[in-house]
Amino acid sequence: MTDPTATRTLCLARHAKAEDEAASDQARALSGRGHADAGAMGRWLVDAGHSFDIVLCSTATRTRQTWNGIAAAGVAADDVRFDRRVYDGDPALVLDLLAEFPEAVRSLLVIGHAPTIPELADQLADPEASDKTAVAALRSSFPSGCLAVLTLQEPWQALTPRSATLTTVTTPGR
Repeated sequence: MTDPTATRTLCLARHAKAEDEAASDQARALSGRGHADAGAMGRWLVDAGHSFDIVLCSTATRTRQTWNGIAAAGVAADDVRFDRRVYDGDPALVLDLLAEFPEAVRSLLVIGHAPTIPELADQLADPEASDKTAVAALRSSFPSGCLAVLTLQEPWQALTPRSATLTTVTTPGR
């Protein structure tokens, strides 16, 4: 039986550095630095002991390539889902997507875009319970290739503003 009170991990990632121009915004690919940064993101996740039940990724080329770099570094995921709503959505929509996951899911990685990803991290983080350095970093800057790691005790359906603990904000490629 699944323990409904077990800690869950939510990692929110902004895609790695992308080229400035392409035929469309969806088609923007990672730059050379972005490919290197995606690998660095993956190595950091492996070193920190993270693996994921589900990866929820925007459909944009740069987010797919970011996931490919993370996975190539050895990050394990049981299920990878590409969803246009992560590309189009605001924090409220991404929060709705998270609420669709069952209690059995313990670890999620969402790879998306600014401003949605950093705004969602800021909304979910309880500033009193969170790491003060991580909160300051989140509110200061959330560049491409940045990761925010949050933990929560509640099921995904119970995620609300200030219901998670922000433990880490890092940009491994820098």
